[in-house]
Amino acid sequence: MEIKSRLNESLKTHALLSSAMELLAWDQEVCMPKKGAAHRSALMGTLAALLHQRLVEQLIPLLRESEHSSELDEESRAEIRLLIEDAEMIEKLPRELVGALSEAASTAQVVWAEARARSDFSLFQPHLEKLVQLSREKAEALGYTQEPYEALLRLYERSLLPSEVEALFRELYPFLSETIRLCDERLKETGDELPLSMPASYQRTLIQEVLTQLGYDFSAGRIDESAHPFCTGIAPGDVRITIRIDEEDLTMALGSALHEVGHALYEQGLPPAPLGWPRATPASMSVHESQSRFWENHIGTSLSFWTYMYEKVLPKYGPSWLSAYSPLTLARRVNRIQPGLIRIQADEVSYHLHILIRFELERALINGELKVEDLPAAWNEKVHAYLGLKVPSDAQGVLQDIHWSTGNFGYFPTYSMGSFLAAQLAEALTREQPDWEERLIEGDASLPLQWMRERVHRWGALYRTQTLCERATGASLSVQPFIRYIQRKVAQLYEGLSVSA
Repeated sequence: MEIKSRLNESLKTHALLSSAMELLAWDQEVCMPKKGAAHRSALMGTLAALLHQRLVEQLIPLLRESEHSSELDEESRAEIRLLIEDAEMIEKLPRELVGALSEAASTAQVVWAEARARSDFSLFQPHLEKLVQLSREKAEALGYTQEPYEALLRLYERSLLPSEVEALFRELYPFLSETIRLCDERLKETGDELPLSMPASYQRTLIQEVLTQLGYDFSAGRIDESAHPFCTGIAPGDVRITIRIDEEDLTMALGSALHEVGHALYEQGLPPAPLGWPRATPASMSVHESQSRFWENHIGTSLSFWTYMYEKVLPKYGPSWLSAYSPLTLARRVNRIQPGLIRIQADEVSYHLHILIRFELERALINGELKVEDLPAAWNEKVHAYLGLKVPSDAQGVLQDIHWSTGNFGYFPTYSMGSFLAAQLAEALTREQPDWEERLIEGDASLPLQWMRERVHRWGALYRTQTLCERATGASLSVQPFIRYIQRKVAQLYEGLSVSA
């Protein structure tokens, strides 16, 4: 068999096995019975170890054999070099550690859900301690130049070091703080606003209507509910999302749906074949999050979108509060910039202080500067320092996110990096398609979707974040487009309020 065929077959098999892992993880979060947790944990650990063994013993040798093959064109060899670069990182991890991490994370997720429901960190603490210890071992095996956390961040974002992430936050922090202060003061002057309540059944139907209008292919996906919303790309024709519904606040479910559909549109827009090659694989998590944050915020919190919602969608569902708003006041209601306790409900500005808190805490945990037992107190202190709030319970504090229970240390910074990239992509989109927001008022999101398909989705993982950013926007990643975007939005929705950078 020629080497290209052998490669295609091996990469396809590896991708299919990875898809099975994704499907098992989705099932665990959505519909697995509670008593299945122990067996699922053992199953996930075993499969992860076997997948790692196959990578090291079969796939990596074949990739190295193929790297300089004259049977392949230069484009294929370039993709192979990318595959080797990623695979060699995983090769450094002992198989036993891979299995132990997967099994521990599968168990921890179930315990985290119970601890969150009871608002009791002590239930989760021993599991988190185990995950932190295993993650430190993972960092040591991967290697680093400055600090252990660097090794874990590199798994999600290769383009930035922890010190560079810190520098971006340091540049942005004064602007975030001043914007929150000014907007919060303005909101206190306006008085209370009506809650955007809606029955759960109506919300499900509304969300399906809106996501279909935006381009989500329901014949290649589905919506379910989970404690923490997420998107799972199981296969090119099977990209699933989950939401979390609050009948007192439509924006909880709609916001999470718009965020997750950004991920899903990206996954649905990747080239479908050949499986396992970089072109058919998502790029870094920063790029992935740029898509979710673009659809959640640049689309889903825009005045254009809420004009469409006000005029075309909401009247069908007859909410009692609709007559109390206009498109502008409804958009302002959705875009309330004020500190809150919950990250996934946070506005676009305070959101990044939530990420900064998590970045600093998980960095300290992995670098051995913070003990797990001291995490709740450290969390509460940072929330008070950055957001000016007191944390009333573990559920509204340290237990609110699922990420650490899955062992995903290093993931949180990609939310902010993705937001900065989303703003930069939106600027480039507006330069080339200046009428896209006007068309959105009619529910037409085809221009941004087509633009993202061409500039981001079609390239898969062929380019690292910085290179993709430069190709799509003509400049390297910066926080300045995000600052300009927030300044424009504040001036539009807060009656001329000006925030200096």
